[in-house]
Amino acid sequence: MECKKCKARCIKSGKQKDGTQKYRCKACKKYQQAAYKNLACQEHIIKAITKLLTEGVGINSIARILNISVSSVIRKIKLQARLIVKPIISLANRIYEMDELWTFVGNKKNETWISYMIDRVSKQVVDYKVGARTKENLKAITDQILCMNPKRICIDGLNIYKTLVPERLHKIGLPNTRHIERFNLNLRTHLKRLSRKTICFSKSIEMLEACLKIYFWAESRKCLSLVNA
Repeated sequence: MECKKCKARCIKSGKQKDGTQKYRCKACKKYQQAAYKNLACQEHIIKAITKLLTEGVGINSIARILNISVSSVIRKIKLQARLIVKPIISLANRIYEMDELWTFVGNKKNETWISYMIDRVSKQVVDYKVGARTKENLKAITDQILCMNPKRICIDGLNIYKTLVPERLHKIGLPNTRHIERFNLNLRTHLKRLSRKTICFSKSIEMLEACLKIYFWAESRKCLSLVNA
């Protein structure tokens, strides 16, 4: 049979516990079946998970819509996030905007912050950090931008930034951060776990970071499909 991954020739290689024939590709060495009974293994289902996730649909709703288990949805999201590589941005003399977005992890008493920075022109997310709104977390992002010789860094009035960004590059106020404020609104609209006044929130930091990574950088990859688990 033809390999589903690289289109090379596959040979028979044992059987599953239920008696289903397994095949092994001679080129990429991947094991596979001629046809999968589990819907979660099908490529169009995997792509649909990504699409629904970034269009404001929750994990349980995705499972109901696609008729697969919740655990399968979570596993595929985490797998996809591991495949995504943060894009390298090295453009000098650009304007960047930075802001923080609050959410909850675990329960609604555990407030967590998403700190991130975007390029004003391309709207590309440069980097992000999930956790407390501390100098250490914010410095990890601002240091990357300072290495690229930015034209300006636009931020809100948080006092921590005064020690992280040189005064000559520092621009404060809503008129200077209107693009990232709009991006905040998009995040809350497109990711169900970030919506305000709902019962939805992330149960773990790992899952929150996986969803953010897919939303921020999945489109930068040529292929959005996952390797079947």
